[in-house]
Amino acid sequence: MEKASVGYLFKLAGKSSFLLLLSALFSIISGIMDFVPLAMLYRVLLFLFGDQPNIELAKQYALYAVIAIIVKFVTLLISGALSHIGAFNTLYEIRKRLSIHIAALHLGFFTKTTSGKLKKTIIEDTERIETMLAHQVPDLAKAAIVPLVMFGYLCTLNGWLASFLLMPILIGAVVLALGMRSSSKYMAWYHRLVGQLNSAIMQFINGMNVMKSFNVTAKGFKQYSDTVEEYHDMWSECTKAQAWSYGTFLVLIESGLLFSFPAGGVLYLQGRVDLPTFLFFLVMSIVFLSSLKSLSGFAVAISQIMTGTEKIKEIMDLPQQTFGSNHSSLDAVTVAFDHVHFSYEQDEVLHDVSLEIPANTLTAFVGVSGSGKSTTAQLVPRFWDIQKGKILLNGQPVEDFDEASLMESMSFVFQDAFMLSDTIRMNIAVGKEDVKDEDIYKAAKAAQIHDFIMSLPDGYDTVMGEAGIKMSGGEKQRVCIARAILKDAPLVIFDEATSFTDIENERKIQLALNELLQNKTTIMIAHRLNTIKHADQICVFDQGKIVERGTHEELLHRHGTYAKLWAIYSEE
Repeated sequence: MEKASVGYLFKLAGKSSFLLLLSALFSIISGIMDFVPLAMLYRVLLFLFGDQPNIELAKQYALYAVIAIIVKFVTLLISGALSHIGAFNTLYEIRKRLSIHIAALHLGFFTKTTSGKLKKTIIEDTERIETMLAHQVPDLAKAAIVPLVMFGYLCTLNGWLASFLLMPILIGAVVLALGMRSSSKYMAWYHRLVGQLNSAIMQFINGMNVMKSFNVTAKGFKQYSDTVEEYHDMWSECTKAQAWSYGTFLVLIESGLLFSFPAGGVLYLQGRVDLPTFLFFLVMSIVFLSSLKSLSGFAVAISQIMTGTEKIKEIMDLPQQTFGSNHSSLDAVTVAFDHVHFSYEQDEVLHDVSLEIPANTLTAFVGVSGSGKSTTAQLVPRFWDIQKGKILLNGQPVEDFDEASLMESMSFVFQDAFMLSDTIRMNIAVGKEDVKDEDIYKAAKAAQIHDFIMSLPDGYDTVMGEAGIKMSGGEKQRVCIARAILKDAPLVIFDEATSFTDIENERKIQLALNELLQNKTTIMIAHRLNTIKHADQICVFDQGKIVERGTHEELLHRHGTYAKLWAIYSEE
């Protein structure tokens, strides 16, 4: 399996990698131009200390220095433009691929992965890649290649003096390598804590009303405060562990004179090097190693980025859900569970579930929390895939249908009414690109929400979400029902949530359901038992099994689990 590396990043960059390589090339040229004026100065020094100064040649060298300075800034500008274009194109490509890939994963991925961790991977880890590609890739190319070019040039002048300039690099590299041995541990620790911080902050913000009502401050929110404390401890420990090595490395990089001055002085006194060359090497010992500072910074940055890239790769390596090639449309849908077994992880949560749901009938799933009723309903649209058994639609396994046909045949009304930060019109018309306004209004009227929408200042153009109007749970539920009515799919999966609404909203939701469920095959996850008294069949779940099945009256006469649930509900 391919590891997360700089090569993997360039693979994700795709066509943009060519722009990044061009950027590195122009950055190298710009770096070399930095030293051309110094080389010209050396040539001028030879004239000044020579017997026959050549003023015309000195002017020519000065012109070369001016041209080199102009070329330096032009190539630096081109390098920066190319690297930023390539970096932002890469960010777009990575986020697009991540979004497409995540959309094709099982819902089990989202139950195991918090929104904070996903946000960190898609936003923060990916954003750091832009910094690396736009700035550090060209800087790294310059820091790695330019000193080699200059060292080769210095070797042509005096090999002994040039070799002394390498000593700070060799000693500094050893010191830095010793200090960086623990960096992977701290980077893994850092990324874990940032993910926890994101999750804790989102929980704290989303639950602000509860926090304020119980006078819980950010410090008093234990998950948040503990993570912040650990984050502080991590950076303190990381700084103490690596400060000595990085500090020593910086001192060595700045100490070129400590090596070149005594060595050059001895060679000069021995007559093995002339004065202009000696002076030139003193100047070069100050600037020659300065570009290597970015290499040390790059080592830390690449460690951070590679840990984040590993998170991206972990997601990209997850197997996508596969679908069949059957794209036939379904009109009247029958659903059959044939000895279905299902596990979220290791523990099996559904055990040998078998059930027939005829077309155009209402089947209700009831049971205590955690009994398996919601899981069973969500297996029909393949939100998860079963481990054993079969789920059949009109006699054909759900795995044989392509994704578009499967989703087109079903409508969903979830207990958690999800609203887009968009207009009410667009919230009703989700997935319908060319829908007419008349059809939206008709669906809203059938869902008993049209009059409420028209009472708003902007009507159907009213914006919902954090920046827009706030709706009650019952009102959101009716918008979701209007959405399902407009889709007009033959199979409806409804997670009944009237237990969270007032009496008026419950009445309107029931009227809306009468419109939604006409001539539809319906699976209803029931919370209030009086709403499913007239169901064609009621399936009672207990510990992942269907323990009873029948109509309301039949189940009451059996005096079993359903009768007990009904007695408890009636008493309440």
